[in-house]
Amino acid sequence: MTLELIRWLAHELRLALLEEEDDGTVTGNAEALGRLGGGPMTDLRSCACALLGGSEASGLDGIIDGAREGRQGSITSRLGVRVLAIPIGTGGAALLITSQESAIAESIQAKAAAADLAAGVSHEVANALSAIAGWAQVARERPDKAPPEEALSLIEKSAQLARDATQDLLRMVRNTNHERTRTDLSAVIRDVVRLLRPEAQSKRVQVRAEVDESEWVEGKRSQLFSIVWNLAHNAVQMVPAGGEVSIHTRHRGTLVELEVRDNGPGMSEAQKLRAFDRYFTTRAEGTGLGLAIVRGTVESLGGRIRLDTSPGRGAKFRIQLPEAGARRESEMVPKPNRISRVMKPETAEKAHVLVVEDDEGVRGLISTTLALNGVASTCVATAAEALQCEGPFSAALVDLTLPDERGDILLGKLRKNGLVTRAAIMSGAPPPDDADPDGSPERWLRKPFEPSDLLLTIRELVEPSATARNAASS
Repeated sequence: MTLELIRWLAHELRLALLEEEDDGTVTGNAEALGRLGGGPMTDLRSCACALLGGSEASGLDGIIDGAREGRQGSITSRLGVRVLAIPIGTGGAALLITSQESAIAESIQAKAAAADLAAGVSHEVANALSAIAGWAQVARERPDKAPPEEALSLIEKSAQLARDATQDLLRMVRNTNHERTRTDLSAVIRDVVRLLRPEAQSKRVQVRAEVDESEWVEGKRSQLFSIVWNLAHNAVQMVPAGGEVSIHTRHRGTLVELEVRDNGPGMSEAQKLRAFDRYFTTRAEGTGLGLAIVRGTVESLGGRIRLDTSPGRGAKFRIQLPEAGARRESEMVPKPNRISRVMKPETAEKAHVLVVEDDEGVRGLISTTLALNGVASTCVATAAEALQCEGPFSAALVDLTLPDERGDILLGKLRKNGLVTRAAIMSGAPPPDDADPDGSPERWLRKPFEPSDLLLTIRELVEPSATARNAASS
């Protein structure tokens, strides 16, 4: 097996590949670099151990030395991960690290999942107990600051949230779908601020919220509480005495944006890369679960989370969640019963669509769907390839996040070069704040989309009058 073939297999199967250069330095493919988290690439053995979770693999030195001498070899670690050593160049070695299905591996994975569940339940219960203990102490020592009715109400609410959170975690393990529901995020934020008051006051930390009267989002109350509480509570614990934690919300199209900001010590780039990893923490008393739970919950609600931080400049978490009742743009167009009737044959025959999408699976789905409906397409994976195409095209479908250019910027260049006029941007994310005005699309095709959504979008791009007819018939 040649090295080129191994590189191709590693890329297609998303396996980690490490290679020794002639000068002894180590390089890795995208999967290896992503799993190493930007750590130093010192030598082949240490990089391999890092990819194996820090565990020592018996025989690793032997297969590396053997590959340097021209012999291929392999070992299996205690965690069931297989490492293949391949000779390369003159006296060099490469390591392909795969995941091997085995009874041992499955057992370890099951135990790890059980441990994660237990830790997650304990973490959420500990959150509630923190608020309960704080308000019980205030009610006992300073009844003038906390009337018994208020304290008891908040203690009861914390207990209910702990119960709901643990039930949610158990449902996740059983793969039970959460029922579709809506929650007033503003009310959740106000509750979190009230529940944090005792702990924040004891640290002389100011917690303030700037929210609208109501912000309804998709999700259960316990899920939204877990997100806001974990972020705000972490911030209170991180900032020094006299620090400040602020919580804001605002609308962005069909999304509600939640921002939790603090003026604490911030994080280094290395810490930021691992901030959402399970069990990673920068605090001696921390569990390393709060941010992992937040990310998992946000993603389960169809949202996304971003962290902006640097040493000495605090931390800012920005979360975008679907607004309750908001519909995708593609859902606002009535869908026909049969895909084949979406486009007229004469319209399809005249159309030639440029597709720029780096994901091979999505690219194949688009080209096949268009071909089955008589639409010609030119499909490429990068911005550079798109700019080399011979146009003009009837329309373009451009992914927002390409490996070498952002989709809206590419669209502006395609228009300036006369390759396309009308286009749609494909993405599950909202438009970027700094979107290129020259790359403003006629349509925003939300991922994931159905074939009928795709064809309706193409029809409206190549036959603009279809938009008016659809609006008139709805």
